[in-house]
Amino acid sequence: MDLLIINGHDYSKFVTVSGYGWARNDLDSGNTTRTKDGTLRRDKIATKRKMTLEVAGMKRRELAQLDDDLSQSTFTATYMDLHGQMTRTFYCASFSAALTTTKRDDEFTWRSEPFTLTEV
Repeated sequence: MDLLIINGHDYSKFVTVSGYGWARNDLDSGNTTRTKDGTLRRDKIATKRKMTLEVAGMKRRELAQLDDDLSQSTFTATYMDLHGQMTRTFYCASFSAALTTTKRDDEFTWRSEPFTLTEV
């Protein structure tokens, strides 16, 4: 199974095991309130995913492609969810990377800082 595909580009082999996090976020409408005794009256309108990822061992052009994919306003990602493989639409608000000292095929390799994919 694929761990992470964004816009048709497979980044699965670069995702670090310690850098793969999953979260479920519920969204409530403005009608969600608490009564005077503190009881919640909830109007849940959607459930969205949030992925926290980290990649490593990428050549400059590979990481540049990932940056291009993440720079789009929204993008499609196929990923491993707790409920199996899913494809959803996400955005990424921030992305940063660092040069590593390791060389692969006479090229330096790069790693990302942790970044977040938020479902739209």
